Amino acid sequence: MSDKIGVYVCECGPNIGEAIDIDKVIEAISPIEDVAVVRRHKLLCSGDGQNFLVDEIKNEGLTHVVLGACSPKDHEITFMNVATRAGINPYLIQVVNIREQCAWIFKDKDIATKKAIKYIRAGIERIKYHKPLQKKELDANPDVLVLGGGLAGIEAALALTQTDRKVYLVEKSADLGGSVMKFEKLLSHQGFNLGLIKEKVDKINSNENIEVLTSTNVESVIGFFGNFEVTTKPAGEEAGGKSFIVGAVVVASGYNWFDLESTPRYGYKKIEDVFTINDFGRMIEESEKLKLSTGKEPKSIALVHCGGRKELGYCSRVCCMQMMNIGNYIKDKYPGIEVHELHSDLCVSSKNDQKYYEKSKEKGINFIRMKGVEVGGKAGAISIEYTTLAGDKGKLAVDMAVVAPGMIPEAGTPQVADMLNVPLHPTGFFKEGHEKLNPVGTTMDGIYVVGCAQGPKSFMETLIQAQAATGKIFSHLIPGKKIEPEVKVSEIIEAFCTGCQTCLDVCFYGAITYDEDKGVSVVNEAICRGCGNCAGSCPSDAIRPKHFTTTQLYQEVVEALRE
Repeated sequence: MSDKIGVYVCECGPNIGEAIDIDKVIEAISPIEDVAVVRRHKLLCSGDGQNFLVDEIKNEGLTHVVLGACSPKDHEITFMNVATRAGINPYLIQVVNIREQCAWIFKDKDIATKKAIKYIRAGIERIKYHKPLQKKELDANPDVLVLGGGLAGIEAALALTQTDRKVYLVEKSADLGGSVMKFEKLLSHQGFNLGLIKEKVDKINSNENIEVLTSTNVESVIGFFGNFEVTTKPAGEEAGGKSFIVGAVVVASGYNWFDLESTPRYGYKKIEDVFTINDFGRMIEESEKLKLSTGKEPKSIALVHCGGRKELGYCSRVCCMQMMNIGNYIKDKYPGIEVHELHSDLCVSSKNDQKYYEKSKEKGINFIRMKGVEVGGKAGAISIEYTTLAGDKGKLAVDMAVVAPGMIPEAGTPQVADMLNVPLHPTGFFKEGHEKLNPVGTTMDGIYVVGCAQGPKSFMETLIQAQAATGKIFSHLIPGKKIEPEVKVSEIIEAFCTGCQTCLDVCFYGAITYDEDKGVSVVNEAICRGCGNCAGSCPSDAIRPKHFTTTQLYQEVVEALRE
């Protein structure tokens, strides 16, 4: 049966209707071979417009449909669903963008009309070479791997648990809770309660749908959304590993601290009574009194912000509030101690932080803004030399100094990123799919990154991200429901493949493997996203992206350029 193409031009209200002469478009397109009908409509994406298209396709017996309308990004899925309702393959519809690419960029109506005619002709020529593509359904495992047992991992694991979903919570250390479990006395000043964390840990340990694997490393994760095969191994051991299948992975591996010893200007480990945030936290947890190395109580303490910021090239954001918390703790417990906070940019980003800063000043904490600092002297006579923003030199003599090191990616982050085939940000943390549109996802479907694994985060930001990833999983990985992988994938013609494996190097999704027996590359269609990198790199032209074949694109471009 020959093709029977229907062409429909959407007025899109005044957007297209007033900028393009649609009658001229219809007149120019109607005589084209295989075009059975050309009509206009006020708003094809509306309910009435969709019903109109369904009736037209059925009544006219159309095999292909070309739509002159808005961007495919806006309504291609809408019109594909219309095609399905009308009984034709959804990939036999071509949406031609005459709004953004014609109506909105040409002030001259004649020019916009001529461009629209060219683009619609090109769409007609292209659709003649479209082939019907069939969707596939794959079974999906609803279980989830949560990698990391800190605050983010705990929150995600608890939120994900349900009767028909199992959660595997893997933590490389011996205990759950992360670093916050070690600093109970500071948490009240950080707007958090250690009792809440302990309660969450107890709930996890008593939940039959959560399997906790502490002192355990994840050795491998292979597969795709809905079907990841995970292998774990006890830390420091060769045997005793475990394998299981999950449908999604939540990375909540946390962070580490910048090594202050690598930067001499802070005097860390060279001058007694110079501490990091961690050191100070351990000190007050282990002793009821704040003491110097001599056993005496300090009379003055300098809290130095931004440790290693120059070397790291980024701000760790949350350190300012952590240091302010320490300053408030000292003033609340030891009102007589002088507290100086030396900072560059002071990050007070949440609603109540500014008030907290003002109250801190009222308690007598001395805030000094600086652009450079050096810790020198000796135990009992520590010298803090700094430069103000105006370039003036200043100097403080204190008994104790606490330096806030910047937050850096957790050790092993590059290895985990390589294992999961997800990218890293230039800072070394995991990179989100999109800062605004996909803040907890990654470029790999089914793999999510939350909390400080993605970069410095506050407690509340960490909890919110864990819950956001949970919401994504709940809406995309539904127990008992199959998943539909991408249809417009690449295919390899074995007769043309030389086995050079160039495609393996450029496939960002890890969707291509090499068949040693056949000597050819093979595409895993469940993982492939049809980006076309492999097709562009193949020296023997053995790879064809479905729905974006060379023939389709060539015919479309030639017709668009034809006068």
